Amino acid sequence: MKHLGTKRIETERLILRKVALKDAQPLCDLLNDKDVQDYLAGIPANYTCKMAVDYITGKLAESYKSKKFYDWGIIEKATNKLVGRICVYRQDDDRRMADLVWYMSSDVRGKGFATEAAKAVVKTLQEVGFERIEAFANVENIASQRVMEKIGMEYEGTLKKYDCRRDGSLYDAKMYAITK
Repeated sequence: MKHLGTKRIETERLILRKVALKDAQPLCDLLNDKDVQDYLAGIPANYTCKMAVDYITGKLAESYKSKKFYDWGIIEKATNKLVGRICVYRQDDDRRMADLVWYMSSDVRGKGFATEAAKAVVKTLQEVGFERIEAFANVENIASQRVMEKIGMEYEGTLKKYDCRRDGSLYDAKMYAITK
């Protein structure tokens, strides 16, 4: 593995970069987006700008110091605004496996940004040495499943009661992966 950490990636319409303090308000807006909250457990329902500032300047800033940490803000070039996020949720260097997660603002859904960002990140992670990149989505989250298919991931099965919702109940998830 040749870890690089969260390095800037540029695509046709997007810039993928470290989340910065200037992204606090857009991150707060993103995490208060009902469509995002429907599929993200662990984020408070009334996420505040102060919480975003504390997260960016604290935990995230510290994590970015590691070359084994991969977490990008998705910036739309046309507006220079944070419209989403994509990161390695879990990784196992011995197995050369990374588990991706992403979320996008409702404002930009359906424009192909998640697919564009995910393709670029998969390519970068494969260059680092990851041979298996996987992602899972709530069985109800058809949009994320479509992104996984569009970036070349193959459906591997449905995991029963795999993850939890905001209310603590468990949901089934569809697992997809791409291998090098």
